[in-house]
Amino acid sequence: MFSARRLLLAVLLVAAAVIWAKINKPIEGETLLVLSRNHGITTADMLSVVLLAMAVVVAWPSRRPARPPRPAPPVSPPSGPPAGPPDGYGTTAPTAYRPAAPGRPPGTTAGPSRR
Repeated sequence: MFSARRLLLAVLLVAAAVIWAKINKPIEGETLLVLSRNHGITTADMLSVVLLAMAVVVAWPSRRPARPPRPAPPVSPPSGPPAGPPDGYGTTAPTAYRPAAPGRPPGTTAGPSRR
């Protein structure tokens, strides 16, 4: 099966190999294989050969069948206490500030104090 990403990568590798073959003249190094009096394969040309080999490997279709998409995990109802308190203050944390009844300062209780 062909993948668009794999084909794009193969095309980019081939383009890099061609560009490298054109610009590597200043650093060509030794001639490894003489093709004619004015042409040969140099050590710097080996990078282009490696890039082309990588392009073939990347573009070659895999033998494995495509994996079917994973099913979404089942959605279960939340467990535990409800998300918010029923009185509407927005939190049930022990340090939560809950205002006292109107007219009384925080920390006082209803009714007269006994001493």
